[in-house]
Order: sequence, then structure tokens, then C-alpha cells
Amino acid sequence: MADLFGQEIFLADGEAWRHQRKLASSEFSTRVLRDFSIIVFRSNAAKLVRVVSGFEGRVFDMQVSHIKRTTNRCGTRKY
Repeated sequence: MADLFGQEIFLADGEAWRHQRKLASSEFSTRVLRDFSIIVFRSNAAKLVRVVSGFEGRVFDMQVSHIKRTTNRCGTRKY
């Protein structure tokens, strides 16, 4: 596995794991996750407004849109 993935946090142990864990922990603080969630929420809300506004006077299937937005949200990652 190490040949494929290197010495990343999921394969490291001991001191290497502690070092990588410490580096990564700042990216998972409450503030960082909250701020990132707000950015993602606002972006998806704006997209939804654009989609819904295009259906003025017509039927709009919210379930299809909801499934798509949920899938996109779950797949959004911060790099």
C-alpha cells in the first residue's frame, strides 16, 4: 500500500502519524469548517435560485434538484 499511497496519514503510524495529524488538524477546526460550509451553501443557494427562476409559471420538480444539490454538496472538497 505504501508504494501506491506513500506515507500519508492513513498509512503512517507513530511519530509520522502524529506529525501529519498535527499539520492536518488546523484544517478541521470549527471555524474553518464553518467558513467553508458558508461558502458552499451560498454558492449552491445562488445556483438553486437561478434554476428555480427559470421555471417561472411552470411546474418545478424539487426532488430532482434536491438530489443533485445534495450529491454535489457531499462531493465538495476543500483543497
